[in-house]
Amino acid sequence: MAGDILLHPALWEQAEKDGDGKLDFEPILAGIAPYLAQSDLALCNLETPVAAAKGPFSGYPMFIVPPQIIPALKEVGYDGCTTASNHSMDAGVPGIKRTLDALDAAGLVSTGSYRSKAEAETPLLTEVGNAKISVIAGTYSLNGVKEDAPWRVDDIDKDSMIDRAKVARAAGADIVMAAIHDGAEYTNTPTDSQLVLYRALADSGEFDFIYSHHTHSVLPIEKRNGTWIVYGLGNSVAKHATKTVLNKEGLTVKMQFVRTGDSWAPGELVWAPHIMKPTPLRWCALPAADDPCTTKGQDAASLKRTTGTVNAMNAKDSGAKMWTLADQ
Repeated sequence: MAGDILLHPALWEQAEKDGDGKLDFEPILAGIAPYLAQSDLALCNLETPVAAAKGPFSGYPMFIVPPQIIPALKEVGYDGCTTASNHSMDAGVPGIKRTLDALDAAGLVSTGSYRSKAEAETPLLTEVGNAKISVIAGTYSLNGVKEDAPWRVDDIDKDSMIDRAKVARAAGADIVMAAIHDGAEYTNTPTDSQLVLYRALADSGEFDFIYSHHTHSVLPIEKRNGTWIVYGLGNSVAKHATKTVLNKEGLTVKMQFVRTGDSWAPGELVWAPHIMKPTPLRWCALPAADDPCTTKGQDAASLKRTTGTVNAMNAKDSGAKMWTLADQ
């Protein structure tokens, strides 16, 4: 699982440079490809709707971003994306339809926003090996934009999420994960409401893994009653105007599931830290294998901060490990 794909104008300007006038996002994303290649199901959170191929494009506060990002996500190894976020309705219903059509065309599964009520009522089920996996997505807000229908974008109401998980189980899901868009931006601490909701979902027995995005910063990982909770993956790629190093950092998490008889249970969780390289803009793994992502000192400080944050709720003691390609 990887965090937010949040395209600010600087990223499509970089993509245009990389593509010699055409928009090519693959070089920005390429660093994550070896990590995604080691997963059976690789998911991102596509936070914003896409525009038509030639735009117009816009950034904060109402994002409508280049659709060329979607085939690039497929090319680097993603299998799908969640689409429930506070920006889901930035381009209205046409933006949702255009985004989902583009994901379909690229062969990427999705859940979280929908073109029809029937689509919203049908749980995502994707076969991975011998397991059927479902993802229950939701967002805390739509930034005040009104939906035309209550089913258009999933929310994070506890009872609704549990009910949707039960529907997914009844439809044949062996593994159910929650993908939650929630939290306080630019902080390394989960909110009280996050703790209450995520732990309630873990305690419900309906979810095998819970992870979150939106804060644009890394948050702790916790194991509760056998269920791993990732409170904040941070960004995968973004370029905020807000000047804090926290929004340049993120995690890629690999969650393994173990089959015992006819059932599946959570197994090992590993996490890979990264930071955005500033020039040119690139996803960059930490610790950097060759040249530093930023400077040696900044890379070291970022790695130390990320490690401390991840383990602040006893993740290491519960068995979570840092993941580097050399380990595989």
